[in-house]
Amino acid sequence: MGKASDSETTMLAISRRNMLRLGLVSGAMFMSAGSLAFGQDGSPKRGGTLTIGADADPIGLDPVTLTAYSSMDFTALIYSGLLRWTPDMEIEPDLAVSYEQPDATTYVFRLREGVKFHNGQDFSADDVKHTFDRIMDPASNSRLRSYYANVAEVTVVDPYTVEFKLSSPDAAFLRFLATNPDGVIVPKGVEGLTEKPVGTGPFVFESYQPGQQFTLSANKGYYEEGQPYLDTVVFKFYRDQATLTSALRSKAVDMTWLKDPRVAAQVAKTSPDLVSAPGQTSRTFPVWINLKEGPLTDVRVRRALSLATNRELCVQVVLGGSGKVGAMLPESHVGGYDGKSELPYYGVDVEGARALLAEAGYPDGIDLGEYIVVAANALDVACAQLLQQQWAAAGIRVQINPMETAPLLAHWNEGTFGTLLSVALSWSADADAILQRIAPSSQFGAALGIKDDELDKMIDMARAEIDPAARAELHDKIQRLIADNVYVLQVYQYPLRWELWWNYVDGYEPLAANIRSYVRTTWRND
Repeated sequence: MGKASDSETTMLAISRRNMLRLGLVSGAMFMSAGSLAFGQDGSPKRGGTLTIGADADPIGLDPVTLTAYSSMDFTALIYSGLLRWTPDMEIEPDLAVSYEQPDATTYVFRLREGVKFHNGQDFSADDVKHTFDRIMDPASNSRLRSYYANVAEVTVVDPYTVEFKLSSPDAAFLRFLATNPDGVIVPKGVEGLTEKPVGTGPFVFESYQPGQQFTLSANKGYYEEGQPYLDTVVFKFYRDQATLTSALRSKAVDMTWLKDPRVAAQVAKTSPDLVSAPGQTSRTFPVWINLKEGPLTDVRVRRALSLATNRELCVQVVLGGSGKVGAMLPESHVGGYDGKSELPYYGVDVEGARALLAEAGYPDGIDLGEYIVVAANALDVACAQLLQQQWAAAGIRVQINPMETAPLLAHWNEGTFGTLLSVALSWSADADAILQRIAPSSQFGAALGIKDDELDKMIDMARAEIDPAARAELHDKIQRLIADNVYVLQVYQYPLRWELWWNYVDGYEPLAANIRSYVRTTWRND
């Protein structure tokens, strides 16, 4: 959903789970009458515990500073934002009850009164300003700073009204606000959120034993009357798909997700009582390139690397065909790549790759050194091994280094890896969240050593472009520029997660974002 506009009219939408949502949109303004959830045979059952099988521990729980996708499944239940996503990926109010847009760069949010943080502190506009002050403070080193780069000022109008002034029109602004954890609000004056999170969400943090269990309890003061229905949510951690699958089959867990689409499809067939929800094609597997020094500063070496890559073979061998050739933006975004059209240096040409290496001064091939991948992701490791074989055929040698997630993310964000690193991109609220990873003016693009004024200008233009068709055209040009210069070598795109749960879990809605926000409307009917 883009910005609200004067042409929008009153809308009434009924979701798939029979929840009534009333959205009033007029003059760039919307309001919500709240949400009601009903089971097919009466009211939802209250109480009980939902046990979720998790494949990774959180790496920090402070929304302002976290960088790991693994943390987001937990922040989705602990924190709330001004806006949020519906199951159909439309934007609706959350801590805000309405907003108005007096002009193209001003948003005024009316906040919900009577909401309290889990520590008993009242929620107000001061917390909204505090959150965004933290995001924009360079000392926080927040990944969100680039997302909200157009936010010029946040002003507290009164305790329940806050105004955002943007420096330019921004097609991504509301989408970022609706995404957890990108737009959630943290309490003013509370420290230590990394270990002890305090939000306004439907569940309260209780305890965490690394590698074993993460426990949440119902927020009895949650603003949505009657929710959540569950008393407790427990995440149990499993280090591989085999044990996770066994836990699901034995009902040691009620719900989980799997990374490998081939395994998930087989598991879904083992019982008619398993509900299966394949995810949206939103994950991309890139090879990030350090352009600051060494042979990869030469575009001919990067182009040789791309020509030596058989992307379609990677899709078939690693994903079993459950994916597509990828570019910078997956097909789930406006102007995302559909895997069909040919991009520069995407065709497999081993001899062409050898010729480029020779032209660059490496007639006998080249050793690029270390290629870092996420050790915990078997698909990533398998793809890296296949790429290693493909590149070797063109005389390009690498040594694969599987690394733990936390240090790998630090190397990626700071650009401190030697030559090559792969960490897949998860679902993002807007294409700009992905493009900021390679924008030369962003902290991430600068860390990689990308220097291209034209690319920077095009990314800024795309973010400011409200018309979807015009934006899609800009995104296509951006992706072709990236592929031509091989600033990042993209391999494929595929669903981030494949969700599975037993049919006694009711009221749950999977999201394209692959975070479990709708555990708040979930109950057990067994």
